[in-house]
Amino acid sequence: MKLLVSASANGKINLRLKVTARRPDGYHDLDTVFYPLDFPADEILLYEKDSGGVSFDCEAFPGIPAENNLAVRAALCYAERAGIAPDWHITLDKKLPVAAGVGGGSSDAAAVLRALNDIYGKLNEVELSDIAVKLGADVPFFLKKRPMRATGIGEKLIDFELSGKMPEILLVYPGFPVSAKWAYQHLETQYIGPDAGVSADDYSRAFAEPDKADWEYLVRNDLAFALWKKFPLCTLLKKFMLARKAWTVQVSGSGSSLFALFPDKGSAAECAGELRKSDFGNPYTRIFTGGKEW
Repeated sequence: MKLLVSASANGKINLRLKVTARRPDGYHDLDTVFYPLDFPADEILLYEKDSGGVSFDCEAFPGIPAENNLAVRAALCYAERAGIAPDWHITLDKKLPVAAGVGGGSSDAAAVLRALNDIYGKLNEVELSDIAVKLGADVPFFLKKRPMRATGIGEKLIDFELSGKMPEILLVYPGFPVSAKWAYQHLETQYIGPDAGVSADDYSRAFAEPDKADWEYLVRNDLAFALWKKFPLCTLLKKFMLARKAWTVQVSGSGSSLFALFPDKGSAAECAGELRKSDFGNPYTRIFTGGKEW
């Protein structure tokens, strides 16, 4: 097989996730702020092969059927839309935790779409986005790889340029997955509805003067309330990080990952080190900050 391209599939956090309405089709309308993470990230290796179709392998999940993988579906959708006969093999080096609210599968799909279009150049941005939203509500965001505010089911994107110094992010996967379906099924009606929303300037002011910030409002996640109730470990991890200079701690997306905002790399790294040495730092816990997995 001939290697065509190696592509990085980065993760994300939701700086804010407000569920504004429940839709008749079973989906929910959102007002959310996506923030891309440089690390951790999956790596996608795309090969050209002699036989037709799309094959797939992933060392972390041996034996997974190719048709069940979102990256494979993305490749097949691209081939159909671009009028290309697919003859590709995808190898996935999985670094992002699964069912953890950081967008791993969606990011993999977007990375494949972008990589194939870089090679073949058959589709424009609108056509790529049209494929992306059919694969998943947050796949269009991962085509952008920059902070975005999203509405609708997550597919209506607006640039959300954050000025000034960004805080350091500490990401913690507590060792168990949470499905998006479960999170939305357990979303209580009292948390559904629009509010005044946030602007990029609101965050810039908060990052500059964290002691004056209303973090509960700025870093709200309506899906998190059910997780705090169901999983006491998440609450204990939150308290642990808040006691070690974190400005705020919140669930990313539908969970189970938590992210904490810290004033600098040093304080985030110190907390990561203490967390790894603590009772919470069992072999199933994954801790990321400063371009390193602790």
